[in-house]
Amino acid sequence: MITRFRTRLILILAGLVAGALLVALAAVWVATENQLGRSIERELSVSERVFRELLDSRSAQLLQAAEVLTDDFGFKRAVASKDRETIVSALVNYGERIEAELMVLQTPEGEEIASSHAFDKLRISHSGAGSNSELAVVEGELFQLVTVPVNAPNLIAWATLGFEVDSGLAEELKNLANADITLWLENSGKVIASSLEARQVSSFAKALNKDGHTLDNWLLSQELAGSEVVLDAGSDDAVHVALTTSLETAAAEFTRLHWQIALIAIVALVIAMLLAAIIARGVSRPLQQLSGAARKLQQGDYSESELSLNDDEFGELANTFGSMRKAISEREKRISYQASHDHLTDLPNRSFFREQLQYRLDGNTSSGCLLLLNIHQFRVLNDSVGQEIGDDILRQLSARLKWCCGNAELLARIGGDEFAVLYASDKSEFDLDNKIKELHSFLDTPFKVGDSDYRLAFNIGVVYFPGHGNEVDLLIRRAQVSVQQSKLQKSFYVEYKSGLDEQYMRRLQIIESLKDAVADKELHLVLQPKINCQTGSVVGAEVLLRWQSDKLGFVGPDEFIPLAEQSGAITELTNWVCRESAKLLQSWHEQGRTLKLSINLSTVDLLSDALPLLFEQLIIDFPELPKLLVLEITESAVMKDPEKAIARLETLKRLGFSISIDDYGTGHSSLAQLRRLPVEELKVDRAFVQHLSEESKDKSIVRSTIHLAHELGLRVVAEGVENEDSWRVLQSMHCDELQGYFFSKPLPISGFIEYLNINNHETNG
Repeated sequence: MITRFRTRLILILAGLVAGALLVALAAVWVATENQLGRSIERELSVSERVFRELLDSRSAQLLQAAEVLTDDFGFKRAVASKDRETIVSALVNYGERIEAELMVLQTPEGEEIASSHAFDKLRISHSGAGSNSELAVVEGELFQLVTVPVNAPNLIAWATLGFEVDSGLAEELKNLANADITLWLENSGKVIASSLEARQVSSFAKALNKDGHTLDNWLLSQELAGSEVVLDAGSDDAVHVALTTSLETAAAEFTRLHWQIALIAIVALVIAMLLAAIIARGVSRPLQQLSGAARKLQQGDYSESELSLNDDEFGELANTFGSMRKAISEREKRISYQASHDHLTDLPNRSFFREQLQYRLDGNTSSGCLLLLNIHQFRVLNDSVGQEIGDDILRQLSARLKWCCGNAELLARIGGDEFAVLYASDKSEFDLDNKIKELHSFLDTPFKVGDSDYRLAFNIGVVYFPGHGNEVDLLIRRAQVSVQQSKLQKSFYVEYKSGLDEQYMRRLQIIESLKDAVADKELHLVLQPKINCQTGSVVGAEVLLRWQSDKLGFVGPDEFIPLAEQSGAITELTNWVCRESAKLLQSWHEQGRTLKLSINLSTVDLLSDALPLLFEQLIIDFPELPKLLVLEITESAVMKDPEKAIARLETLKRLGFSISIDDYGTGHSSLAQLRRLPVEELKVDRAFVQHLSEESKDKSIVRSTIHLAHELGLRVVAEGVENEDSWRVLQSMHCDELQGYFFSKPLPISGFIEYLNINNHETNG
């Protein structure tokens, strides 16, 4: 396939010229062929007229010669006296003199007087007066006959002279008629005379004897053109005359004309191709220049190209191309900058930071320090105050970091709430403590947006390279692990130490395995008995969740519950716990046991719209459930969104459930909030109960809490009872229920039933 425009243009122009020439040649060819046919027809027509005129002329000559004979007095006297010998002698002498091949003398009645040929084979027609000329076949030969009367003075005889029509005559006629002449007999198919060559005569004779053969077929085989004339020979065997001429000879002039025209066409085509090449070069040259400039543009070279173009459409195209090149160059610079920078803070983005860090790591001789700064709970702030204020805070933060970290090699925003600071100093050279103090000072100042001040908390993870890693992903991950550790330790920064990775990876594994924990039946419930403070009998139990993972082994609730809340898996876990607890309570109820179970609800559970729907479904299956199930919530869960939490608790209260505040005293709820909560029970945190018999302050706090709860009509449950002394103190304070290892650790369901039976038996006893 031809792809070059210049070549295509040359071919198109040459093709147009060639097409025009072909049309012209075809028209000339058709015209000359038609003219050749008409010319041959005219030539044969003229030849036929000449042939007939020649026969008539020869007949006139014969007639004149015959009249000389019949006017001879001696001949008339011999005829009148019927002197046969004299008549024959006269006929012979005169016939030899005029070269007549046939002579006949007949009486007026048509009887033979003398004849040079057999009379019975000769039929001669006589007119009533004058003379006549005709063709006759005599003894297989064709003769031209002239018959004249012999008058003395009356008609005394008819004299007929005949001249043979042979090939010599045909040659003579050919010279005059300008066409080959062939005569043959129709019935016998015998060729009488012909001016054709011997081989052609032989071929013609053979063709005449073939069945179904026509003159046209033979002419076509011999490359001849011709016409046919039928002559009356006065007999049953008609004489045919073929006038023929060579097609090659007739077309010779036209063939020369064809060659001349073809030569002219070839010359015209060559000239046209040269002109097309010149035109194509003139047209393609500016296009080639533009194409070269476009290739430079494609390769990322946006420098100006030298385009020597005229002030025409191509010049206008070149100017437009130049404007486009300039616009693309500016746009590419803008896109390249935007691709490597954060549009909000105008700092380098994550991809650019990774490239730069990878470049330094590839050098193998580079060392440095990476600080990863994370805004603590920035998403919560963003959701509460709006994205516009959050964006303004981020811009202010980036400005502070630019000022504070001016000597850093690179400052970048690598996440929504993450910034990276890269220093080209190793651990021995970098004064981390001083830099951390400086950063803390700059970041501790509130951020002012409008008339409001916003104070942010930050966590920083610190890693060194190549000491802590020589791969980009590894360094960033370890910096993020350090940030997470900083959050757990509630410190401003944490420098990466060996082993943090394992903790981080374990947390990831826990989050990943939590997805299938329910389906794989790895979860089970344990129950910690709740004891009546005054009697010591078992009145219920707190439901606790345990996880024995096939991959991770035993995973404690303090390890997986926070991660479940962070990942959203807590909802599925709570659903499972609620359903299993409902089944257990229903089973106990059918057995006549009236124990209560307490289950813990997380912040995510409390604020979820699906929680009331779950309990409504469980109540349909077990209507007594609200009387036997206590829902425990923490103070922090309520304080997350107090209005929504209180509304949700009101909904659960209407369903008939008892609400308990867990870990009371460690949260941030006020007495005003407590007054609004639809709760029936307070659980005093173990921190105040464990050393109750030893710490007077703890006694005061617990005593006031129990008194306040009773004044509000609430039950009080003390958890963390570790010894009998604490139990007796709580008895004296009139606490309602107790939990703790002094009575029992959390037990499997079967163990709890056994403990229940033993304890209640002893109590009753």
